[in-house]
Amino acid sequence: MATAIGGWFPEKYWIRLSPDLTERVGKGVDWNRFFEPPGRLTEPGSVPIVGLGARAAAPERGDDLGHKANESATRLSVLIPTHEDASLLRRSLPTFLATEPGTLEIVVLNNDPAQDVAVAIGDLARDERVRILDMGFEAGFACAINRGIRETSGEFVMFCNADLFPTSEYLSEMVAFFSRRQAAGAAIGKVLRYELAADRRTDLIDTAGLALNRQRRFTTRGEGERDDGRFDEELEVFAVDGAAMVARRSALETIRFEDEYLDENFYAHKEDHDVSWRLRLAGWECWYVPSALAYHARTTRGLGSTGYLSAVKTFHQNEREKSTLVQINAMKNQWLMLMKNEDVSNLARDFPFILARELMVVAHRLVFAPRSLAAVPMTLRLTRETLRKRRVVKRAQRMSPKALRGWLGDEGRAAVGPRT
Repeated sequence: MATAIGGWFPEKYWIRLSPDLTERVGKGVDWNRFFEPPGRLTEPGSVPIVGLGARAAAPERGDDLGHKANESATRLSVLIPTHEDASLLRRSLPTFLATEPGTLEIVVLNNDPAQDVAVAIGDLARDERVRILDMGFEAGFACAINRGIRETSGEFVMFCNADLFPTSEYLSEMVAFFSRRQAAGAAIGKVLRYELAADRRTDLIDTAGLALNRQRRFTTRGEGERDDGRFDEELEVFAVDGAAMVARRSALETIRFEDEYLDENFYAHKEDHDVSWRLRLAGWECWYVPSALAYHARTTRGLGSTGYLSAVKTFHQNEREKSTLVQINAMKNQWLMLMKNEDVSNLARDFPFILARELMVVAHRLVFAPRSLAAVPMTLRLTRETLRKRRVVKRAQRMSPKALRGWLGDEGRAAVGPRT
């Protein structure tokens, strides 16, 4: 018997999923939220969405105060969504809690109703700096992070995956960096891969920041390469990965839409790409800070800066290893992101590159993962609300289309910094 998705979606556009796909996509996923009318996208028990808040202006590009951070006066909010992996926090929380008392708050956001986080982390749950918030349903990364931001007060906010293991200097290095760079809205440290099965660190780069090319494909700098000194320079990048992102709260306020900082229509996947892009458009900088070191047990792999045509076999293998839910969200979120953030002049200039990439992805999914094409009606249903969000993004935009073009690399050669 088929399962219908979308209680608010017109019946002629309902997506019918077989029971086995419902199992693969994920039990408890609130699919109806992708089809609810504007204004209803809130988690259970939350207050109704209200109007836009005040917007703080981004500082001038390149402002650098050059002074040391006063860590005792700085409050950090570490937000950790978890789903079936709370036990991993036994490894990372002690490192965070070694930070000077009074400067840190940690919020664990439980996206798995069947998971008892307090039991999973043991005595660490008794620390007064640790709070556990049960979302009550599989809310997704974006929704969980948004709730965490709303319920914390730190000057800096860290988006942290449960399978991220930072070194003891990660937060202090980030605070020092933000104190020097007042125009920085978000940053990430050097993140190396962690092999969870073998319980060991590696010397392979997981991420050294994100670049964007003319196809509007985000590429991960250094992914899979040896940490041999080539990624030891602190530099500005187009975007940063959400697994270990630290953001300035005042920057997040400039891109807020109603009560959302991350776009909850994304559910999960590529929300870090989107928030970085919007921060850039609002006039903030994104940086890679290699002095801050962490390790990440990432479960999916990308191509790094390698072009699709140069690694067809690897691309195919990586795509086949993704769950149906990830495949759906990857397509849907890419289209929503373009619809919301893209400048018309840049779209016209690069349309052949963008179209070629999207057609290739759709063709691959049509042949090898046809059920993931549920992303098409989902995107259509969310178009109206996304265009409303676009108007907010464009009103806050301070980065010119020409300036953004300087960040776009060619396929297989992503720009590391703005090109002149």
